[in-house]
Parts: sequence; C-alpha cells; structure tokens
Amino acid sequence: MPLVPCRACGHQVDTSATACPGCGATNPGHKISRQQRDLIVSLFQFTIVAILLIWGGLYVWRTTVPMIREILARPQVEQTQGGER
Repeated sequence: MPLVPCRACGHQVDTSATACPGCGATNPGHKISRQQRDLIVSLFQFTIVAILLIWGGLYVWRTTVPMIREILARPQVEQTQGGER
C-alpha cells in the first residue's frame, strides 16, 4: 500500500488508514476532510438555489409589472346604476 503524507500533520500514513497515528486526523490520506467536502457541496447548492430564486424573481417581475401598468393605464369607465337617467 502506498504511503502519503497526512493532510493535517504531514506524517507518512497508508492510503487506507482511517486515522493518522501522529495526530489522529480522520481519513489522513484524503486531500480534504469530509467536513470540508460537505461545506463545499453546501456552498455550491446554496449558490445554485440563489441563482434560481433570483432568476425566478426577475422573470415574475418582468412579466407582471407590464401587465399591472397596462391595467392601471386603462381609462376608468364610470358605472352608472340601472335606475338613473
């Protein structure tokens, strides 16, 4: 089994080791820890969701505002009651 430096302390560890004998870091053969990987995935997901929400908000804004302006620009027709002449 190949030996690689521990990502935390640099001690030589086996790639299949679950913990570093020098510092106790978990998965010492991996370049990033599980927590760091989870953080990167979470930030990526947050970015995608933010982009979708912004795009959706702009789409709704661009479609509803012109309709509202058109409705407000129409002349108001006064309604007369049926009995008046």
